[in-house]
Amino acid sequence: MLLTLSVIIIIGTGCISVCRTTNVTSKLITEIIDEYFVFRQVPLLVVRGEDTMHLDLVDQIIGNLHKPRVIQLGPTSKNYASWFYCMFFFATYEGFVAHINVLSSEQYDLYGFYTFFFNEVTEVQIHKAFDAIWRVKILRALIIVFNDDRPQLYNYFPYNIQSCGKPKVHYITNHQSSQLYLQKLNNFYGCPITLGTFETPPFVHFQGDTVYGFEGDLASTLARQLNFQLLVVTPPDNAQWGDPHPNGSTGLMKLLQEETAHFGVGCLGIMPQRNEILQPGRPHYNSRVLFAVPKGNRFLICLAITVVLTLKFAPNSVRDFIYGANNHTPLLNTINVFYTGALHRVPRRNFARTLLLLWILHCFVMRTVYQGLLFKYLQQESNRKPIDIIDDIEQSKLHYHMNKNAERFFAHKPGLSSRIRLIPPGNDSVSLALDAVSSRRVRDAVVVCTLEHIAYHNKHRLKQGFLRSSRDSLSSYPMVIYYPKRTFLVRVLDRLIGQIETAGLMNFWVQRYGNYHFFPKRVERSQPSALNVEQLMGCFECICVQWMVSCGIFVLELLSYKITFLRRFLGFLTHN
Repeated sequence: MLLTLSVIIIIGTGCISVCRTTNVTSKLITEIIDEYFVFRQVPLLVVRGEDTMHLDLVDQIIGNLHKPRVIQLGPTSKNYASWFYCMFFFATYEGFVAHINVLSSEQYDLYGFYTFFFNEVTEVQIHKAFDAIWRVKILRALIIVFNDDRPQLYNYFPYNIQSCGKPKVHYITNHQSSQLYLQKLNNFYGCPITLGTFETPPFVHFQGDTVYGFEGDLASTLARQLNFQLLVVTPPDNAQWGDPHPNGSTGLMKLLQEETAHFGVGCLGIMPQRNEILQPGRPHYNSRVLFAVPKGNRFLICLAITVVLTLKFAPNSVRDFIYGANNHTPLLNTINVFYTGALHRVPRRNFARTLLLLWILHCFVMRTVYQGLLFKYLQQESNRKPIDIIDDIEQSKLHYHMNKNAERFFAHKPGLSSRIRLIPPGNDSVSLALDAVSSRRVRDAVVVCTLEHIAYHNKHRLKQGFLRSSRDSLSSYPMVIYYPKRTFLVRVLDRLIGQIETAGLMNFWVQRYGNYHFFPKRVERSQPSALNVEQLMGCFECICVQWMVSCGIFVLELLSYKITFLRRFLGFLTHN
C-alpha cells in the first residue's frame, strides 16, 4: 500500500527507551490507541503544537505502542483522501475553536475516531466544544483534559431521552469499564427525523398522515427499528424531484441540499448531477426504465356487432336493405364470417352483398395476416424476440411522454427531441399520464416510466385500461436514498437496509403493490423447442369462453320456456 505522506514513522516495541518512564497519561492514551484504533494499516494523524508537554507526551505515547503503526505527525497531507484516526493536542480552548472548522472538510471521515487533548479547559468550554463537534457531524469524539496524573475523559451522545440532536456530555469515571467512543447509533429515542418525499405510487403513497408504498414501507421500517419519529416534508409547489444544481436546486433536491430534510425517497435513481451536491446511500432496489404502451383493441368487430344490434330497432325495410331480406340471424352470420365460417343464405340486394364482401375481405385479410405472423413465429428460435418493440416505437412516430429526469436516456438520439413531451410536475403525475394513454384519451403516445409504475397501474387503476410494457428496457434503474452531502445517517441507515434486503422484505413489498403478469417472460433456453401447453393457453382460453357462452345460452333457452320475458328477449336477438 503506497501512501503519500509528509512524515511517516513506523514504530516497533521496545525501540525507544522512554517507554520505561511513561506516566499515567501516556499509558492511558496508549491503551486507547491499542484498543480502539484496531486497523493498524490505517494511518493515525497526530496534530500537536509547540507546547513542550505535548511534544514529550507524544514521544512517550509512540514509545509505549505495543504494535507497529503508521503515524503522521504535523499538519495533514492534501494527497490523503480521508483520515479515520485523529488526535489533536490544544493548549487552550481558543486553539480548538480556531481548528474545528477544518474538520468539516471531506478529508476527515465522519465515522472516524477523534481524540482532543486540552491542557486547561472549563466545564462550560467542554460543553461548547462538543456542540462544535456535533455541528461538523462527528459522532465518535473523546475529550481528554490533563490534570497531573489523573486525566479527565469526556464523550457525548447526540440523541438521548432528555434531548434530541443536542449533545449530552458524559464524564467517564472508569475508562476500562466504559465505552469511550460511540460505536453504533442504534437508538434515536423517539427524536424526529425528517423525510423528504412526494406522492408517486407505488413508491410513495399518502393516506392521511401515514406513508405507504414500498419505499414508504422502507422508511417506516427504518423509523421503527431505529426508534425515531418520521416527519414528512414535501417539495413546495409540487415540484417533485426537481433539478439538481450546485447553487439553486429545486424540488426534493433543494430540500436535501439545504438540509431541510435528513433523507429523501421517491423513485430516486442514481444520477451524476445529484451525486455532485448530495450523498447517495446503497441501492435498495433495482428497477427498469421502459415504455408503457396501451393494449390493442378489436374495434371493428365490436363496431359490427353494435351495428347489428342497433338495427334490431330499425324498420324491416331498413334491415332488409342493409343485410338482405329473409336474413333471420345477422348477428350469428357476422360472428360466423369473422371466424371464417360459411353462409347458408347469401343476401340478394346489391348493398347487402357489398357489405358482405367488405366484411369477408376484412376478415380474410385479418386471418391471412394472423396466419402469416403465426407461421413466421413458429419458424423462429424460441430465444429470439418476435419483434423489437423499441425500434417499432421509434418508427411509429409516437410521442414520448416522460418527466424531465428521463430525458437523459435519449441524449444519444437528438433526432427524437421533437417527439418528447414532458409531463408537468405534480402529485402522482406519472400515473395521470399512464391513465391518459391507457384510456385512449391520448392515442399517439407512449409513456417512459419504471416497471413498477405499470405494475401499480394494472393492479389499482385497471378501470382506465390495461397497459403493457416494451419487451426491452431502456436502462436499469437502481434506486437509492439521497442525503445531504455531509451527514452521519448514511451508514446508520445503510446497515439496516442491508439487513432488510437480505431478509427479502424489499421484494415482498414491491410485489404487494403491483401486478407483474403483463411483462413477457424471458426465454432462457438457447435451442428451438416445440410448442407447449403454456404457449397455447390463449387458444384454450378462447375455446373455454365460447363453451361457457354456448352453455349459458342453452340454459337461457331452457329457462325461456317458463319465463315469458326471457323468451321474448331471445326471440328479439335471434329473429330479424
